[in-house]
Amino acid sequence: MLTPFKRACDEDFYIRGPKNSSRLEFCGFLPVSSCMEISCHPRKKSRHNASLLQGESNFKRDAKDLINMLPDECLLEIFRWLPGPKDRSVCAGVSKHWLMLQSSFSRTELKYRSQPFPKPFGESLSVNSNKIAKPGAANLDDESNDDCSGAAAEEEGIIDADIDRKGVTQKGMSKKQSVQATGDLTRCLEGKKANDIRLAAIAVCTGGCGGLGKLLIRGDISCQGVTDVGLAAIGLGCPGLRVLSLWNCPFISDKGLAAIAKGCRLLEKLDLFQCPWIGDNGLESVALNCPNLLNLNLESCPSVGDKSLKAVGQNCVKLKSLRISNCSLVSDEGIITILSKANSLMKAKFQALRLTDISLAALGHYGKSLTDLSLENLNNVTEKGFWSLGNAMGLQKLKHFSVSACRGLSDASTDAVGLGCLSLKQFSIRKCESITDKGLTALSHSVMSLENLRIEECNLISSFGVMDVLSNCSGKLKVLSLIKCEGVKDQAQFSRPFPVCESLKSLNICHCPGVGNGFLALLGNACPQFEELDLSGLSGISDEGLLALLQSSKRSLVKVNLSGCVQVTDWAVYAIASLCGENLHTLNLEGCRKVTDQSLKVIADLCPALEDLDLAKCGITDNGVVSLVSARQQAIQILSLSGCMQITDKCLPFIEKMSKTLLGLNLQHCNGLSQTALDTVGAHLWRCDLLVS
Repeated sequence: MLTPFKRACDEDFYIRGPKNSSRLEFCGFLPVSSCMEISCHPRKKSRHNASLLQGESNFKRDAKDLINMLPDECLLEIFRWLPGPKDRSVCAGVSKHWLMLQSSFSRTELKYRSQPFPKPFGESLSVNSNKIAKPGAANLDDESNDDCSGAAAEEEGIIDADIDRKGVTQKGMSKKQSVQATGDLTRCLEGKKANDIRLAAIAVCTGGCGGLGKLLIRGDISCQGVTDVGLAAIGLGCPGLRVLSLWNCPFISDKGLAAIAKGCRLLEKLDLFQCPWIGDNGLESVALNCPNLLNLNLESCPSVGDKSLKAVGQNCVKLKSLRISNCSLVSDEGIITILSKANSLMKAKFQALRLTDISLAALGHYGKSLTDLSLENLNNVTEKGFWSLGNAMGLQKLKHFSVSACRGLSDASTDAVGLGCLSLKQFSIRKCESITDKGLTALSHSVMSLENLRIEECNLISSFGVMDVLSNCSGKLKVLSLIKCEGVKDQAQFSRPFPVCESLKSLNICHCPGVGNGFLALLGNACPQFEELDLSGLSGISDEGLLALLQSSKRSLVKVNLSGCVQVTDWAVYAIASLCGENLHTLNLEGCRKVTDQSLKVIADLCPALEDLDLAKCGITDNGVVSLVSARQQAIQILSLSGCMQITDKCLPFIEKMSKTLLGLNLQHCNGLSQTALDTVGAHLWRCDLLVS
């Protein structure tokens, strides 16, 4: 039924709304003619809310963002007067522009107030802070918002709690001092996350959390990555930075590294890997501004040369570790300067450099504090250089010496090294084609404290040289490793006195094609006390040689690796379990296809302490897995069944019973397992690291 509309008057306005309502707010639903009576359908809902929203939108459209209209100088002055790091983090979350502005000035430019703000101004500031906390998610993208908001939340929960709990922070430190960075935090940026926005957020938001102490950047060539702008922000905002590692950062130049050097004077470790645009100017700035530098690692930096290394040697006298690899401009001049000035240098590595015999002579003369030395791919160093290294008699404290792919290491120079390095405990040689049994025997005669000997791809060393080492170092040698040595093989007869090295605890013979059962039987008599055995890749040995080696041992094995020993069968596994089962912790049978379910039954009964078992590519079935899992005392934490083609879904329910102890399970390349069953196993073994194909 139609209802007539009465003439509108002031009383109608007061009845429909509050008396203080504006008349303009109701103009949207007034009749066209105030004097005309008309009939219309009754409205179900008043439309005055829509008119209000329309008025608000018009107001917002007409309003201007006055604060962003201010010049950057005014905004910077405002940011300087923010009371604390929490407020700076909130403001940084508003937009990238505000974030980058805050990251453009150092912490020394901040204006701290000794007294709180007046009440009205403080209240308005808190209201504004709550208001500007919301736009951060909208204006900052995901790359910057995570760091800003996360740091702000961390400051709320950690920094304020620290101040409240300690009152004045650590040992009377004032609140102003606590805001300054002390270098307690570690940040690692990898791939696409390594960019300038995140670095700026870290520089702004970590000040109240203890300060950034370690920064690791692993860049990505496919994206823009970190540039000098990001490093400049870190240099201004993180004065407590002690460790900086830059990997694969092609857009960083000397300018960015110089900004770090000027702002982070407490820098102790610098690691540069594949940074082509960082050269002498940037590294020289680090040397001049960071006298506390202790570790310097340079790898694949083609622009770094002798000029910057000379500056490092003259200014960073506390240097303890120096590693330089694949830097084509580095020569003798820079290395000698560092060696002559850095008297505390303890570790040094030189790889693929244009060094000559002069540098090795300097190493032998100045390296009185060296304990670790590694020389690799030094093609310009001759036999004279290694001879000078040993005869200088300056490496009396050297304990670990590694030589790889250096043609200058011969029998005579090896003898000189042994005479000059009397404290040597670990010696490693790799791809040294000139050294023979004579040099190895001379070294073992000179160095009586040798504990670890590693020989890799030295084909002129034979079984006789190995036996001489065991005989001469019988009281100290603990680890012997022979890797890819074609000269080590079975000998028809051994006429020399039979050596016995009871100190040897670890025997590693890997991928030596000439080693067979005869050499294993010989080693069994020479090394009766070893506890760790690695025979991986020896396709020429069988159960006979392995049994001869084990029967001569007087100690129970703890670790056994037989991966790639294709002739080993269940008899060898039974011998290992019978002789060493109670103490055996690790057993690797990868690629032993003749190992079947019988071995698993023996392992289940005789090896209660076994924690790591690798059965990849073995000839086992579901029955063997069930026997292994059903053992009364079962402590396996790591289990690999990769490439076992004969196992099916039937064994998976039994594997699920190992959920209490199992931490790692490898089921890759098992074609007999269905995806549904694998998903079920993954749901039950939620504590376990599961690998599936």
